[in-house]
Amino acid sequence: MKKRLLIIVNRLLQGGIDTILIEYLKKIDRQKYTISLAIGTCMEEQETYIHSVPSDISVHYLVKKHFLINYRKQRSIKKVSLFIKTYDEMVLSPMRRIVQQRNLNKLIKKNDIVIDFDSTFYSFLKNCPIPKISFFHFSFRQYHNGNKRKLERIGRKMEVYDKIVTICDAMKEEGIEMYPALKDKFVTIYNAFDTATIAKKAEEPVNSPLINRPYILAVQRLEESQKDLSTLIRAYKILVDKYAIKEDLYVIGEGKSRTDLQNLCQRLNIIDRVVFLKKQINPYPWMKHCRTFVLSSKFEGFGIVLIEAMALNCPIVSSNCPTGPEEILAFGKAGALVPIGDEQAMATAIERTLSDTEYREELTSNMKEQIKKFDIQVSILEIQNLVSSLLS
Repeated sequence: MKKRLLIIVNRLLQGGIDTILIEYLKKIDRQKYTISLAIGTCMEEQETYIHSVPSDISVHYLVKKHFLINYRKQRSIKKVSLFIKTYDEMVLSPMRRIVQQRNLNKLIKKNDIVIDFDSTFYSFLKNCPIPKISFFHFSFRQYHNGNKRKLERIGRKMEVYDKIVTICDAMKEEGIEMYPALKDKFVTIYNAFDTATIAKKAEEPVNSPLINRPYILAVQRLEESQKDLSTLIRAYKILVDKYAIKEDLYVIGEGKSRTDLQNLCQRLNIIDRVVFLKKQINPYPWMKHCRTFVLSSKFEGFGIVLIEAMALNCPIVSSNCPTGPEEILAFGKAGALVPIGDEQAMATAIERTLSDTEYREELTSNMKEQIKKFDIQVSILEIQNLVSSLLS
């Protein structure tokens, strides 16, 4: 008899977590599981990936009424007034939570096990009678950032779950170090991709002459507090002034820091060399054709965009941020690692990937071996084994 699996996620947009979730939804064995997907908040037209959810999966929104979600949508893409922010947090958020809890309880009664895919529903699951798995996608250390009260709150949050999936070994080690009482709950399952699908999508045509020009590429949310694109932009300024590179800088993504980043380009007098492309449903052709792929983050859960770039043999430069890039890039063998926020080191590393043919070939050769660690079938089997162990 098939087991009924409920997967919940706060929102379904086009971030790394959402990309991985779609991959898993496609690959989980339908002979063993009937799957339901619960989305915490309907984001309407912002839900780029909703049409990628397999048709055999039932999708449920925990809150969908427009008056409850409108300000939430605005806050996700731009800075809003203090009044809107306060009204949303103090008035609408409590109302959303009541509706979400009621609808989630109904779904729990119809399922055998629940996976909280972004660890945002712990307070809703305290009294949940079925087994609970959490996927934690960020560095524990960076998440609490030295705040003792937040550290304790995360610990209470983790206690709710029967198993806690960390997406790399470094994250698991952090979790055990900070929460030793929970050590038996932690298990590592790498985020993974179907690399054949990525390669196929990379061959799709792009209706833009920009893709035929030489360029350096970043694909990430325009959120300066985490993604630190200002360091990449300053590194690019060094590349233009010191090395006179011919490559432009393309940035694919949306977010509330867009205007600030464009203003920075204006002040550095490189606005005509930096192209801010809108979010792409299929970024893979752009990744395949780039000269160098760059991740500049201050912290990541895993930096899964690096796996996507590796699958397309893109030479990579990444900040050595917690957690993920170091493991993904084989401690620098499959991509250059530079200190967080160091624009000079980033510029030097990018320039080397552009000019040193032997170095580029060494990186891409190492990538081909390293990418095997992130095979989608391995991760799917590990997820299914984990679910089975809790249901046995």
